[in-house]
Amino acid sequence: GEVHEVWFDGANGEGPNGKKQIYDWDAILKTIRRLQPKAVTAIMGDDVRWVGNERGIGRETEWSATALMPHSYAGADESYAKLGIKGTGKDLGSRALLEKAPALYWYPSEVDVSIRPGWFYHAEQDNQVKSLAHLTDIYFKSVGYNSVLLLNIPPDRRGLIHENDANRIKELASYVKKTFADNQVEKGNAAWTAKAGESKVYKLKKDALVNTFLIQEDISKGQRIEDFTIEVFTNRAWRHVAEGTTVGYKRLVRFSDSKAEKLRVTVNAARGTANISNIGLYYAQPLTEKNVKVKLSDVSVKDWKTVGMPAEAANAIDGDPQTVWTAKALTPLVVDMGKASEVIGFSYAPAQKEDLTGTIYKYNFYVSIDGKNWTKCDAGGEFSNIMHNPVPYFVRFGKKYPARYFKLEPAAEINNKPATTVGEVGILLK
Repeated sequence: GEVHEVWFDGANGEGPNGKKQIYDWDAILKTIRRLQPKAVTAIMGDDVRWVGNERGIGRETEWSATALMPHSYAGADESYAKLGIKGTGKDLGSRALLEKAPALYWYPSEVDVSIRPGWFYHAEQDNQVKSLAHLTDIYFKSVGYNSVLLLNIPPDRRGLIHENDANRIKELASYVKKTFADNQVEKGNAAWTAKAGESKVYKLKKDALVNTFLIQEDISKGQRIEDFTIEVFTNRAWRHVAEGTTVGYKRLVRFSDSKAEKLRVTVNAARGTANISNIGLYYAQPLTEKNVKVKLSDVSVKDWKTVGMPAEAANAIDGDPQTVWTAKALTPLVVDMGKASEVIGFSYAPAQKEDLTGTIYKYNFYVSIDGKNWTKCDAGGEFSNIMHNPVPYFVRFGKKYPARYFKLEPAAEINNKPATTVGEVGILLK
């Protein structure tokens, strides 16, 4: 039968005399290509490289065109030493690195992880199969980061895939299929050649609710995109929702639920002309992982203080979304962070309870250096779908604002009631 991949693990066994094993790579690879010409050789092979960890997490900036020489090539160790790089490094394809590199290789990343705690089957781990939420996060941070995902599923003592593993894989397949079945972008698969600085506007289906962006390059023509920005047109204005660096075969970007009428994609930087083959906007049903804490702020709340507010308002900035600040009116939350930062966004976590009264639907967000002169931030002004999906929302402005103080001003409650509740507010710096 057909062999899809031949894995040469990076582990290097030693012989009885204690010397490092030397492999005849030329003979090994020629044999594979003669017997299985379609097979990919991985890790120590020259088709697919190891991402550098076994957690299932790729790099947000992942170049398939890399200065990293395949390890099976003669002189690989010398090349690594000269360039100061290794397979586990963060930078394998930046312009600064390529300026020093004598050659460039098409050597895409493969992310490996096991569906269980270990690589082999153990009966006591039958209830430790990774959750759907965990596997979905792995999918977005591997396939969605321009990598191949190799998910290990060990056979049990019967020589079969255990029922728990099989059921979880079916759940994952169903989730991915459902998520990407309905592209809200019209004519998103039309080819687009873009130079740095160019944008393209796409029409969306009516009443589009989205939280996931997809972009793909035609990699038969190489990998070119270095930086891109995503904006949606909502409430009669363009709003920044997310950004990214490399694209390659596939890049997936998640953001908070947003209602959108149009999409604008801007290629901020590229190596020559980018060849974009597909653009998509989708809605991925939120999944929650029990006992996993979501990071809501890039700035420590330790020194934060509310300004001109009752003591209970501190519940909104204590780092715990379970403690709630409640007001019987649409009351702004004003906070002194203690020192100035370059703010690019904020997070809002609604109260984690059955009664959602007071949940903010529409808002304004302001920043200030002195607490007296306020600047209104360029934000969407609406937590779309928060009534049906009361999870933390992350808002990014698309530019930096210097701020020591911030003010979250509720403009409307989900049911137009005169009330405000805040589980937690955080500040984003990246």
